[in-house]
Order: sequence, then structure tokens, then C-alpha cells
Amino acid sequence: MRKNHLMAVLMATTLLILPLNHQIESVDGDSTLCEGLWCAQSPYNSEDQVVVLRESTAIWCEVCAEVDPVISDFLDERSTQVTRIAFHPDDGIDYLGNRLSTQQSWKMGQNPLEASYPTIWMGDQQANQGLITRNTLHKQFLTSAGTSQQEISITTLNRYWYGEEYDDYWPLEIRSWQPTTMNGTYTFIISEDEVEIEQPELYNGIKFHSGVARAGAVINSSTGEIIFSEPDGDWAVGNITLKSDGKTYVNITYKFPNNQELNIHNSKLTIIAEDSEGRTIGAATTPKVRENFDSSSSSTMKITISLMLAGLLLASPLLKGKKLVKSDLNEKLAAESEE
Repeated sequence: MRKNHLMAVLMATTLLILPLNHQIESVDGDSTLCEGLWCAQSPYNSEDQVVVLRESTAIWCEVCAEVDPVISDFLDERSTQVTRIAFHPDDGIDYLGNRLSTQQSWKMGQNPLEASYPTIWMGDQQANQGLITRNTLHKQFLTSAGTSQQEISITTLNRYWYGEEYDDYWPLEIRSWQPTTMNGTYTFIISEDEVEIEQPELYNGIKFHSGVARAGAVINSSTGEIIFSEPDGDWAVGNITLKSDGKTYVNITYKFPNNQELNIHNSKLTIIAEDSEGRTIGAATTPKVRENFDSSSSSTMKITISLMLAGLLLASPLLKGKKLVKSDLNEKLAAESEE
């Protein structure tokens, strides 16, 4: 009986370990972590249903220097719930400004020539200007998060290996499944975090700016026509298809500049879907950091657990035997005491 029990335990342990053999594969020693659009080396999914915080700011704005830490601390607490996109004026003074900032300012109802800095929009909430407090951010977030949003799924990948010195760019391919909306827009924005400001003492003293809008495209959600792009001519729609599940598949490519002081590790992609009235019906952003799955570590852990389980199973008959011996001894002592 004992022999049959041991055989059953060994067979069970073997069955537990065998399925893990295919998972024991070597991985790159330093590939346990990837950041930003560097993760485009392997497809991954987005964070769905984020609230987008649009911000008009400038490197020369003194009030912005007071508000920036407040916004940063608030976002640190809600890193997977809120994504920040900062638009710098294309005024010839702020060298982080571009045409995308001007386009978005007009879209949000702000004349860029008369803009107040800082100004923020949380989702579709009204603009807030000046010394913005954490309490204001919190209230606007709760209101925006309470609005029902449809999900967006994003997969990003580059179709060719990038990094060759003679390449001016590498093609970042974006595949997204978005809520279907007629005569609305899909906005794609690439932003960069931790952008270092040279000689910050000449501006407002802030050494690093986050969420800086670098590039973007706005397309018609029905036709796929590019309405606006920055840089001009660097975005191309490959396919747009209405699916039967109520989603629209969009394939778009961006010529991501290579060796042009744009850090792909700190860059992220945000997609905003809007209806014909300009209301946000869904937004998603790629995660800042992705931890790669190490299958060998997982396999080792599972094998260890399996062996521990086998050890417990093997030990159980011994423990049961000891318990029986102790029980027999107690019965013998009881019988002797009765005599």
C-alpha cells in the first residue's frame, strides 16, 4: 500500500513539472525592464480609460513653476489613471513649442496668442488657470473619471530594427481598436517625460518638464483622412476598418526621428477618440514602464513549489505513522493503568 502511495506521488510530481519544461527559456540578462516607446520592440497593450490632462505651459512662465510640482505630485499618485500632455507655445521663445500646441490650443477654445499660463483641461471639464491647487485637480479628476468612457486598445511596434546611424527615422506602427464614432476624430499624440531644460535659471527654474507634446496627428474617424499632423508629412494612415464588434481598427505609422534628441525611453503614445461634437468618448495611453515576463524565473519557482508539494505528500504517511504510534502508546498506557 505504501509503495503504491509513493508511486502515485512521484507520478503526480512528474505531471506537475513536465508542463513547465517549455517555459524554461533563456532571456536577455538586462531585458527585465523596458520604458516608453522602447517597448515597441515587442507588442504590448495600453492602459485603458485614462483621463487626459491637457496643459498649456511655458518654460518662461513663473506661475507654471509653482504649479508644476503640484501637478507632478498629483500624477504620481494616479500614474495609471491620468496621462499628462503639456503644450508649449510656438512663440519663438519656448523652444519646446510646435504647431501641435497651437492646433490643440484652438481646439480647446483658447486663442494661443491670448493664452493664460498655466491652463489645464481635465478630460472635458472647463479650463482652470493660474495657481491650480491639488484640491482642484482632485475634483476635476473625480468628475472626469465618473464619465462613462469606452475602451481603446493599442499595440505599438516598429516594423524594422532601428538605431542605424544612417537612418533618419524608424517607422513606429500603431494598431488601435477604437470606439466607432461617425464624423468624429481620433487624435494620436506622442509626448516625452523628463525633458531637460538647459540653463533653467534663465527661464522659470524648472529643470525638467514632463508630458511635452512632441508629435501628433488628428484623423477623421469615418474616412481616415489626416486632418492635421505634426511634423507635417511624417504620419501615414495604412488602414481604417469598421469592425462588427462596434470597434474601428486603425493602422497608422509615424516616422519616429532617430538621433534627434528625442528620448524613446521617456516617450509615450496617447490616443483620444472624440465624437462629432468634440466630446471625449475614450482615451488610452501606453504605460511608462513595462516589466518583461521572465519565464525561467517563473518556471524555477513553480518547480520549487512542486517539489515542496511532493515533499509534503511524501512526509504525510510518515506523520500519519508517527501519529498512529503515539495513539497506540496512549492506549497501552491507559490499559495498564486500568489493570
